[in-house]
Amino acid sequence: MIVTIIVLSLLVLLHELGHFLIAKLFGIKVEEFGIGLPPKAMTITRLGETEYTLNWLPIGGFVRLMGETEDPTLFQRLNPATRSRAFFAKPAWQRTLVLLAGVTMNILIGIVLFSVIYARLGVPQYAGSQVVVADVVRGTPADLAGLKQGDVVTGIADGAATTADQFVRYVNAHKGQLTTFYVAPLLADGTVSPSSKQVQVIPRENPPAGQGALGVSVESLPIVTYKHFPWYQAPFYGTVEGLKETYGWTVMFIGILSHPKELLSNVGGPVKVVQVGSQAVAEGWVALLRFAAIISLNLGIFNLLPIPALDGGRVAMVILEKFIGRKRVAKVEGYVNAVGMGFLILLLVAVTVKDVFFG
Repeated sequence: MIVTIIVLSLLVLLHELGHFLIAKLFGIKVEEFGIGLPPKAMTITRLGETEYTLNWLPIGGFVRLMGETEDPTLFQRLNPATRSRAFFAKPAWQRTLVLLAGVTMNILIGIVLFSVIYARLGVPQYAGSQVVVADVVRGTPADLAGLKQGDVVTGIADGAATTADQFVRYVNAHKGQLTTFYVAPLLADGTVSPSSKQVQVIPRENPPAGQGALGVSVESLPIVTYKHFPWYQAPFYGTVEGLKETYGWTVMFIGILSHPKELLSNVGGPVKVVQVGSQAVAEGWVALLRFAAIISLNLGIFNLLPIPALDGGRVAMVILEKFIGRKRVAKVEGYVNAVGMGFLILLLVAVTVKDVFFG
């Protein structure tokens, strides 16, 4: 669990580092770079005009820019040189780039981590399909026989099944009969563990509705092998695969976020993330890097949503300035962001309750 929390905190810190670097590039004064969330525990150091702080809530971090949240009219009395370094004083395009810098950093992290994975493992090659256990219902024959989520059916005593449909047909044809399967765990890199085990089970003749004869759901997944390249070519091919993987996950996340019903069924809170992260840690470095890359992309895409208090919502306010004027937006932006933050807190509480009580 500790490793998962550290990974999540690093991803949020790197997100904030993106804002920090682009703000510095455009000459915006960064008043504070905080590790963790307020209240402040101590000042680590002060480098130039920026205070680096350690805060009591050990989750992520934040960047505080001059003139980021205050009403711009409060700064009218400042001399032009000082005022020009405030966030609000910068052109809309610069402020937009600063706001999008965190998302960009998250996407770059995803690309880098996926690239490292494929540079080390090689380029995946897909040949044929295999049957993988997607879920096991408790108390069913499959559960009692020791079948686990992620098991790959590597063989059947008196037959073969390479697709989910073939497996289901085989099981249904052997209801009430002792049936032998051979299964092996699916590894984090998509390959199958070389160590398999024998499972003996009797499929039910009259199973409860929706459970099937065994009490499992299965799916067909491709058989994965990896083509390795010399060390001087591996980074290039790894980056190509990393870009492909990043694109695939990004499209999937956007698709989920654009469909409310699918979003509600897939959304998970801190409890769920820590559970998945802890499992990834147990499975090794490939699973951990993949987990970090996926969470980084998820964090970036989620922040693009046009919800006040998120980066996407703040970009929407910058765009709104062009239609109703800067002063009008400035008067209400603080209240709008407060409402957005309240909504996000309620959402966080709701998904946490869902994860704890409804699994």
